Amino acid sequence: MSYKNISHSNQSFNLTKSIINQQIGIKLSSSSQSITKRKSKLLFIIDYQYIDWRKYFKDKKIFADYDIHIEQAEFKEINLSAYSNNGILININIYRNGIHIVRSFRPDFVLVRQYVKDANEDWINIILGMQYGAVPSVNTMRALYNFRDKPWVFAELLRIQRRLGVEQFPLINQAYYPNYRKMFVSPPFPSVIKIGQAHQGLGKIIINNHYDYHELTSLIEMSKCYSTIEPFIYGQCDIYIQKIGHNYKAFKRKSLSDNWKANIGSVVIEQIELTERYRLWIDEVSQIFGGLDICAVEIVQSNDGKEFIIDVNDCTMQLVGETYEEDYQSIAKLIIHKMEIYCRPNQELTTVTRISSFDELKEIAQNKPFHDFSNENIQQTSHTIHTDDTFSNLKKAFNEFFSNMLS
Repeated sequence: MSYKNISHSNQSFNLTKSIINQQIGIKLSSSSQSITKRKSKLLFIIDYQYIDWRKYFKDKKIFADYDIHIEQAEFKEINLSAYSNNGILININIYRNGIHIVRSFRPDFVLVRQYVKDANEDWINIILGMQYGAVPSVNTMRALYNFRDKPWVFAELLRIQRRLGVEQFPLINQAYYPNYRKMFVSPPFPSVIKIGQAHQGLGKIIINNHYDYHELTSLIEMSKCYSTIEPFIYGQCDIYIQKIGHNYKAFKRKSLSDNWKANIGSVVIEQIELTERYRLWIDEVSQIFGGLDICAVEIVQSNDGKEFIIDVNDCTMQLVGETYEEDYQSIAKLIIHKMEIYCRPNQELTTVTRISSFDELKEIAQNKPFHDFSNENIQQTSHTIHTDDTFSNLKKAFNEFFSNMLS
């Protein structure tokens, strides 16, 4: 083959490659332009796909005329890179209704509703990247990082109890063991052993005698997990207190299936009055780790009426009762409020500033000048791939290319 033919062949290959890239990239460029043309801020929500957060932000605006563009994915669908001088770039790779969607964007704000760490999953590296990129969020990345292990959280509750007293903050007694080797002394029975970091009743076992206890320690040895032990409370019901921004609610939860875990099987959930005592507990919890915008306290009420705080949850908490739609709307309202603080177009507020009240927001609006511009500097791309469309475009590209060569 002559050099002339090789050169012509290379030119043909490059031209074909260019045409193919243009065909595949049509949706990439048009989608990116549609996002960045208008004034908007990008809210990234990490949650399971069965909850569609877009409907709670439909037609909502911030700063009067800025749209809220929603991106949503689960932790398993996320990758990212963070740079000390250029923020963070999120990459999502998801499948929805048979369509493969690949997108890259820089979020202005993040809401996390999926557990960062559970029995079989640990997504703390994603949280580290978002903290590295200084992305404002609810709750803060610092708080999410600190909630990765229950004993770490319980230690904060102990600090509250030491300050307020046992009567004012009745935290359940608990023992912590980093491994099985220190578990040679049997606890009082019955007791509840919690193994590692798990949620929603997983990893919790009730033991009634020392035979069960020693059998269980052998399983803990195999799991290589830490564990905690606390007395089993013969309870008549659970109390669940939640706080979303400035919205408080309290619920009573009772099992109908005689299961010692009140959240397992058939349960009756009833909204009850939020007493001053309950408000004190949730307010104290909401101050840990620099402040929690969304949190919950779980309490067990014994048969003799005594109450014991057994657990707290962060922004990944469950929404219980029949008012969950109202709670989703409260979360959306909270996010809009936070975005108007941390995502101001002039970018004069730092992401480490924490402001919790609407009064302070008004004060900031009076003191800080408002500059009007769109988020054109936030680079974002969107590439939606559908198999049939892609092959159709490729076929068309090849036909046009070879027709041009023959002519």
